[in-house]
Amino acid sequence: MDSKSRENGRILVLVEREGPAIAPITFELLGMAKKIATDLKGILCAVIIGHEVADVSKKIAYFVDEVYSIDHPQLTSFNSELYVSALEQLYKDVNPDVVLMGCTLDNLDLAPRLAYKMGVQVITDCVQFAIEPETGHLLCTKPVYGAKVTSIFKLVKKPYMATLRPKAMEPIGSGSTAGKIIHFAPIIDESSVKVKLIEKVKEESTGLKEAEAIVAGGRGVKNAEGLEELKELVKVLKKYFRKVEWGASRPLVDAGLVPSSRQIGLTGEKVAPALYIAIGISGSLQHLTGILGAKKIIAINTNPKAYIFTVADYGVIGSFEEVVPALNRKLEELQ
Repeated sequence: MDSKSRENGRILVLVEREGPAIAPITFELLGMAKKIATDLKGILCAVIIGHEVADVSKKIAYFVDEVYSIDHPQLTSFNSELYVSALEQLYKDVNPDVVLMGCTLDNLDLAPRLAYKMGVQVITDCVQFAIEPETGHLLCTKPVYGAKVTSIFKLVKKPYMATLRPKAMEPIGSGSTAGKIIHFAPIIDESSVKVKLIEKVKEESTGLKEAEAIVAGGRGVKNAEGLEELKELVKVLKKYFRKVEWGASRPLVDAGLVPSSRQIGLTGEKVAPALYIAIGISGSLQHLTGILGAKKIIAINTNPKAYIFTVADYGVIGSFEEVVPALNRKLEELQ
């Protein structure tokens, strides 16, 4: 990609990784950042922080104009205090116009700390960004009040800083030439760290955010036998979709039937599958907040007045014990 002068503003995207791979949210962020860079006549940049990140830097370079690589042994594992220190030093040197991050667990800790250090505001969990034509300020759209309302917040002090909800944007496509890789060496003072990691408690890895189809159960599923019915539907759907997962609303988690890693909603995972099948779920606003990005919703419920039917594309009024086996048989026939 063509290099541009230092006079152009920079739109920086913090690269998110899943192990050695680049997380999908990074490409979604870059897709939105590219539009912002066009509107502001700025330079699209990626920031990679960690240790031994040379290969990742080379890969991401084909999507941006510049890659800022922060590579240090003490940054191998995520530590919000060290990451904030390194990024603050970079941003003061680069002086970006916009800083975008994914709305991930780590960044929910990192973004507010970094915004405070930079003396700016941060808007989290956004689903859309736009540049206000008259002022050049960043407009951030996000659901509020349990997704009852969608509001637009304006950032007026640079660097504009915000986080993006996964699956809210289309990912960027790769360019034909690589952007410039710039190595940045911050001063890392590990003695300044006040919080230390004692232990990581691993829960089941579900992959709900990457699922193309999700079967979710609610209070109406009642018990472990009901959950087995859902899992049978998951098996059948795997013949139609590359990745299928099962999840639940909060009542099944509170009842101890489902691990919290599979909870979908305001206090759980936020998902955006091509197909979402809600079984025995009433449709509280807390749950609907977690499925805003779903392309098609099918609801199965015995209560014809269940709120889930107001947002569903298709609804079936009936007992899931009868509906799900019938649906399985039909899907098997079509296959």
